[in-house]
Amino acid sequence: MIEFASINDKKELSSLWQMTFLEDSQVIEYFFDKVFQDTVTPVVKIDGEIVSALFLLPCNIGGYNGKCVYCAMTKYPHRGKGYMKELLDFSYEYCKENDFDFLFLVPAETSLFDYYEKCGFIKFGTGRVYTIDNTIPAEREKLFYDCEIQFKHTIEDYWKNACVVYDGKITDFGLVFDDEETFIRNAKGSFDKIPEQYKKSGTIIKGDINFGEDYIPAMIKTDNKEIKNKICYIGITLE
Repeated sequence: MIEFASINDKKELSSLWQMTFLEDSQVIEYFFDKVFQDTVTPVVKIDGEIVSALFLLPCNIGGYNGKCVYCAMTKYPHRGKGYMKELLDFSYEYCKENDFDFLFLVPAETSLFDYYEKCGFIKFGTGRVYTIDNTIPAEREKLFYDCEIQFKHTIEDYWKNACVVYDGKITDFGLVFDDEETFIRNAKGSFDKIPEQYKKSGTIIKGDINFGEDYIPAMIKTDNKEIKNKICYIGITLE
């Protein structure tokens, strides 16, 4: 039932992605052009039709290599049948069999933490939102952490492209440029003024889905105790 998709499945995966997240076709096209070749893409097929899928992006935490779950999606008529849990379990087994140390994800909303916990994930990481101005680069808050999650440049370029397409909006890691004001807003609702030149340039700043001061932005599944005990900064720098 579970198999790996290839570029030949692009049309079907693109359609599922667009239906699930209402994504702009330009963003999806850029992903398949620049990022897909670096991903592992397990899918559930029923009668030859892809009904559930996710992308596994390469990433690194403190020198350990793993996979990041991206765009977990299931067709509406097939939801509630356990297909996504099957994909997540399969993905973790894939990681272990191929000497990857962890499986990582950022829940899109707080309600999903309970679901992913049932799939064996634990809360992980820390993060904040940072501002930039004309002369000073992004300055981190005085926040202790051991390491940061790292992605390939092609993946960061893809997120930057998405930022441009959506007039400066990035939602995966909780950053949203306001459409009509030169402000950046975190999910908690606070505002920090940023220069006009950065508003729609595709330049964004480090951030997370920040629902509170002690909010944990991500989840991880791993048997590696050292990774579990690391304080990892969760965010993306696109400059």
